[in-house]
Amino acid sequence: MNPNPERARRRYTSPLREEAARRTRETIRDAAARLFVRDGYVSTTVKNIADEAGVAVRTVFTAFPGGKAEIFREALDHAVAGDGDPRAVTADPEPKGGGSRVSHVDLVVEQLVRYGTAMLERAGGLLMTSVESSGADPDMRRFAADDAKATAENARTLAEGLEHAGWLREDVTVEHAADVLFTLSSPQVHALLRRECGWDVDQYRQWLSGTLRATLLRRTAP
Repeated sequence: MNPNPERARRRYTSPLREEAARRTRETIRDAAARLFVRDGYVSTTVKNIADEAGVAVRTVFTAFPGGKAEIFREALDHAVAGDGDPRAVTADPEPKGGGSRVSHVDLVVEQLVRYGTAMLERAGGLLMTSVESSGADPDMRRFAADDAKATAENARTLAEGLEHAGWLREDVTVEHAADVLFTLSSPQVHALLRRECGWDVDQYRQWLSGTLRATLLRRTAP
């Protein structure tokens, strides 16, 4: 016989409560993400989020004490991370498995386009929300600036890798390549082509791959 049944009951109910709290938090996060993309950050209130999620306003603040800004940050982080695939796009000049440099640069381009497109398909709407709301809200201004900085740093790293591998055209500097990669991978360009021009995702991928090759890379590997 258990000498302390109350302690045992707490031990078994705690994981259930934690799981319920996690699911409630995810429901609120996902509901808020839909509203942020559809209605904008400034126009979306905590009451709107609560109604969309089917919970009380108090529940929203219990799950996210930081309010709307905390919800947006978590929604954006979740969208950017996706399924958590740890593989990174690199421009490592050494081919794997005995392949040629030509096939390896093709692999790098394919990875860059695939992962970049997938991230923007998941997070592009929220990234554009931060850009479009940056003039009216200091939190959005900070989020937009942080994303632009991270994108620029990643573009610079990729450009340096391409230069080190000898894949950049002779008339293209690392600085120029970084600027082009920063522009091509921006949520603004993605939104313009996918949302405003109505391109499907395959059209966008093909354009991104072709433009990257035509503007930055040698026709053949050195």
